[in-house]
Amino acid sequence: MTVITLNGQLGGAAREVGQEVARLLDIDYVDRVLLAEAAKRVGAPIAALEEKEEEDQSLGSRLTRLVQIAFERSAYSGNGGDPFFGTGVDTLLARPYPEGEGDEETAAVAAAPTRLIDDTQFFHVLSDVMKDLAKEGNVVIMGRGGNMVLKDVPGALHVGVVAPIEFRIDTAMRRNSMDRADAERYVMVEERARVSFYRRHFKAHPDDPHLYHVMVNPATLGIERAAKLVAQAVPLDA
Repeated sequence: MTVITLNGQLGGAAREVGQEVARLLDIDYVDRVLLAEAAKRVGAPIAALEEKEEEDQSLGSRLTRLVQIAFERSAYSGNGGDPFFGTGVDTLLARPYPEGEGDEETAAVAAAPTRLIDDTQFFHVLSDVMKDLAKEGNVVIMGRGGNMVLKDVPGALHVGVVAPIEFRIDTAMRRNSMDRADAERYVMVEERARVSFYRRHFKAHPDDPHLYHVMVNPATLGIERAAKLVAQAVPLDA
């Protein structure tokens, strides 16, 4: 059962590399956007979700089930099985790294008058979802410190993605239709958030090469070559 985690700087094309790896290996790809979509769908009781799971084996349905179970385990849900705390949960899930320092948008979300879960609880829910995904196997998990959360999973391959700042700014401009100034600010703000996330939860720096089995640079290798290298590095017995 193949389990691959990819973590990298915003704009470094880790997302594109991860998607290509998943395509090459014909396995699932999961990132923050898919998790946020799953969170929006959650609201049915566990029994109903399990019954639905028997009928529908799609990735979206499996993610919804895993997100629901994670919230239930952590006792975040209300009586109706609804884990939403205002609009906070899916908003946080949709952000690259939700615990940024000096990030006005993050501060605004955190200060909103909702039943928003705190950062530590939120992190535990994400960790539970990742661990459940790893148990099912055949998945590429993008971001969220998956290399640290799943560091003890036998056979898991942990990949770090790095790229020069200009490449990252250009990627952010292309992805988000931003001008250069806004893209540069966005990249720097989210990089501070990423470093803060790792320091807070793992007491580590996200770009420490010792935290990964393989590191790739899409700016020099290109997306396809970087993805092929990752695919080739998957353990034979995975």
